[in-house]
Amino acid sequence: MSVQSVLSFGVGFISGWAARSLADTPEGVGVKLLEVGIGAKDKVERWARVEGERLEDMLAEARARVPQETSETNGASKGASNGAPRRAAREAP
Repeated sequence: MSVQSVLSFGVGFISGWAARSLADTPEGVGVKLLEVGIGAKDKVERWARVEGERLEDMLAEARARVPQETSETNGASKGASNGAPRRAAREAP
């Protein structure tokens, strides 16, 4: 047996041992995937909550502006027509 053969065997044995130590069992891989999935779910839920609050704020602001805008438009049209009812453009005989 030559020195090269012994060194090759030693390097192969050590690298195989290291690879086996670093590799997880199938159960460990499954647990790791579930952990990643739960983390992603939490991030998506947090994002959805923030965006939901933002949407609620936008809707509240829009609802608050609606009566103001309609009263401004009604006031402008009442002033122009002096409160008289509108007549149809074409009246039937």
